[in-house]
Amino acid sequence: MISRQPDQVGVQSKILGWLQEKMPQARNLSISNMERPGTGLSNDIFVFDLSWEEGGQQRTEGRVVRCAPISYPIYAEFDLRNQFHVLDRLQGTDVPSPRVYWYEEDENLLGAPFFLMDKLEGVIPPDFPPYHSFGPYYDATPDRRARMWWSSLETMAKVHKVDWKRRGISILGDPGRGASPLDQQLGYQERYLDWVEEDPQRQPILRVALDWLRENRYTLPRVTLCWGDCRMGNMMYGPDGQVVGALDWDITFLGDPEGDLALFLFSDWMTSEAYGVPRLEGSPGRKETVQRYQELTGWTVQNLFYQEVLAVLRVGIVTLKVQKNLKALGVPLGGEDMEINNACTQRLASLLGLPAPGAPQRQTTRLEEVTVTVQFHLTGPGGGDWYVVSERGEATRHEGIVPDPDCTLTVSAEDWAAIQRGEISRMNAWTLGKLTIDGDMTLLLQLEDVISKLG
Repeated sequence: MISRQPDQVGVQSKILGWLQEKMPQARNLSISNMERPGTGLSNDIFVFDLSWEEGGQQRTEGRVVRCAPISYPIYAEFDLRNQFHVLDRLQGTDVPSPRVYWYEEDENLLGAPFFLMDKLEGVIPPDFPPYHSFGPYYDATPDRRARMWWSSLETMAKVHKVDWKRRGISILGDPGRGASPLDQQLGYQERYLDWVEEDPQRQPILRVALDWLRENRYTLPRVTLCWGDCRMGNMMYGPDGQVVGALDWDITFLGDPEGDLALFLFSDWMTSEAYGVPRLEGSPGRKETVQRYQELTGWTVQNLFYQEVLAVLRVGIVTLKVQKNLKALGVPLGGEDMEINNACTQRLASLLGLPAPGAPQRQTTRLEEVTVTVQFHLTGPGGGDWYVVSERGEATRHEGIVPDPDCTLTVSAEDWAAIQRGEISRMNAWTLGKLTIDGDMTLLLQLEDVISKLG
């Protein structure tokens, strides 16, 4: 969820009182090290250590509280109970997912429904900065990147192989909203787009894509549990590069499993070429990924183009809503026409042979071929001005102000230090209005690793 920082102290006290009711056998219950990670946009998440005595033994375990959105929601039809239900029914399968404990529907406690689940240990590749330019995937060796990629695909296949009928996950289907799972999904996307857009004339490409999807409907060869948001940014990886947790089940549905495959491939494009960032060595390509998926499932991929159009439309509507939320929060978007001309609308235009919504997407830029300057303006106590010059891949730091930088980053010295320590994510700092970026954000994103070392 995009929102301003909540009262974390008050949240901790309320969660502790709630847990004391849920765990009457526990003595000396306490919460410590509570954090609010900024890895997602659709929910508030609180991570903490829970300590208590039980049966004469002292125990400390990590827990996570996941709340439904309160302000600036992303999705039109959000049901946190469905997320809890799916995670609960995945227990005992070979899908790596966190154990869930209790669901709380009373909104008076935290302002929204929430549920409690286990905290998993591992790393999550970021979406912002994109994982092809920063974070554990960027830092990995080519061999480790390949392991992370293939483990992601294996996790996807495990989700698709879940016997959802026997597991009682039929709750995700709604025959009253469409004769088939595909009709239900298209109906949802239409309602979602109606809810998000203010003027239908402003989003012609999204509307044309939705019409094309309706005109080209097909009979699904199979119906499986679909993750809905299957991408590296929603997976946690262990030291060996294997997935230890499949996270974020906000938009799970029953449908064609190729939808997850299409979204996985598109999301990787979004975190590389769409930003003008080169894909990292060791990252498998599209053809071999499809081939491996077929080997894992025993199914022939037949409708990937259709599902890619649908995946881009889905992400396009989410992107539009996020942009509107950021605009409402006063966060600069870096362009007047971002709502109609972005990576999703450009991609849809390319796939469907439509006129481009604006200037073409940025071409991939390799830092080894250009000179880039990034100005830093740190405000408040301990602040100052300094800049980074990256000349054909070799970066240096300089004090003062550089004329005509490619990008300028403004943040308080206190918040910058917290970002460097990992206490605030860049995404959270940006959406909270603590950090502003002016200029060529694409080049800045490619320099994230260098900046972290020089900053």
